[in-house]
Amino acid sequence: MAAKTLAVLGTMSSVGKSLLTALVSYHFSQKGLKVFPFKAQNMSLNAFATDEGELAHAQVFQAWAAGRSPSVSMNPLLLKPLGNMKSEIIFLGKSQGILPSGDFRKFKAAYKEKIWHIFEEILLENDLIVLEGAGGLAELNLLENDFVNYEIIKRYQIPFLLVGDIDRGGIFAQIWGTYELVPELKQFSLGFVINKFRGEESLFKEGIAILEEKTGLPCLGLLPYLPESLFEEDSASLGLPRGRFVTDGLRIAVVYYPHISNYLDFDPFRAEKDVEVLLIEDPRELEKAHAIILPGSKNTLASLAYLEKKGLAGALKDLAEEKIIVGLCGGFQLLGTRIEDHGIESEGSKNALGLLPHVTLFKAEKIARASKAFFELPFFRGEIAGFEIRYGRSFLNGQEVIVGAHENVFGTYLHGVFYNDDFRFAFLNFLRKKFKLPLLEKTSFVSFFQEKLANICAKKPFANFLKNLEKSLYP
Repeated sequence: MAAKTLAVLGTMSSVGKSLLTALVSYHFSQKGLKVFPFKAQNMSLNAFATDEGELAHAQVFQAWAAGRSPSVSMNPLLLKPLGNMKSEIIFLGKSQGILPSGDFRKFKAAYKEKIWHIFEEILLENDLIVLEGAGGLAELNLLENDFVNYEIIKRYQIPFLLVGDIDRGGIFAQIWGTYELVPELKQFSLGFVINKFRGEESLFKEGIAILEEKTGLPCLGLLPYLPESLFEEDSASLGLPRGRFVTDGLRIAVVYYPHISNYLDFDPFRAEKDVEVLLIEDPRELEKAHAIILPGSKNTLASLAYLEKKGLAGALKDLAEEKIIVGLCGGFQLLGTRIEDHGIESEGSKNALGLLPHVTLFKAEKIARASKAFFELPFFRGEIAGFEIRYGRSFLNGQEVIVGAHENVFGTYLHGVFYNDDFRFAFLNFLRKKFKLPLLEKTSFVSFFQEKLANICAKKPFANFLKNLEKSLYP
């Protein structure tokens, strides 16, 4: 028997679709259902790799929420923006090359039938498919071949929630306007959700009544603004706060540069009570950090030029003996002595920061895979599982390397190392000991994440929403 389906669609980008999809997936999986999160196409630089290949990190979080292992079928099509109006195409985890922006319509038409085939397969293998839409449902100029929102709802008659963001204003135009612009889909809607509300619920009672009258559909939930999201929506933001350090605990600076990618590498630090992580591009603020991390980059040479322009390159070299400096993937490349890229991400050859002795060359063949590496560091010795997504290859004395360390500096091509609870625990307690801060016990990130979901689901507005949804979906 085919699975039930439910789509979480938005009036526009950043209304909270990713988190609501995770909450719904968590709720129904706790009821004993085999839940499968699905987003036909995503655009994001936050990618994760399994043995199958790459998928967007948002669908990985949703998989964890549903108690499932991440699968590329959860996000069969991923676009990774490269700048200059181009994106890399990832289909079922594997790179298909570069998509110029002018070919976008042809591209969508070419992949539509493949998406239908994948979707029909997963319908037969699960109890409930929770689909996340992309952007806004009523983008009239993009409806043709819109297999993420419009066409998949219409073809498979999928019941959907329409989510609006009251915090950004115009909620009446968002909700009522969307239904009016795509009236042919209105029959499939279970109702609407008003997200990110601030204040007393009674203050918007009249507004809900107006929207229910105008749309003829019920409001399934008036959900409060959450001051801290569990994870950010794909390309909507950089997912890390900026500003200045304010705590007396551990301070970790993630260096900002253009083309920064995979910044969700740092989400596990949210599970730690004493850790403050900020996105930093002021060299003076680096001096306050205990550890400095250079994140991934989709254009390492451009990021290096930015570091030099902003005075960050010099600051990093000056602080190398005092701070712990870590490079992940593109950040690992930046820590080396030289980078050579002849048309893969960029064009040129340039001396890098010189804090580690390797040289990086870019190759046409992309590596995207789950992987393991052996770490031999002052605070950790052992094998770590993670994933690699890269074109660069780094060499030391003629041998290819994926991990490097020298005194206070270390780097690796492995993404996701901080999701390993043992490694994160060892790294943080090493910092705490070095900078004379209290040592803490080990935490579990997945348990932290699921506990956060459970706490949100238990809040009255969310509990009422999920109850209303369950009645609508399973009458």
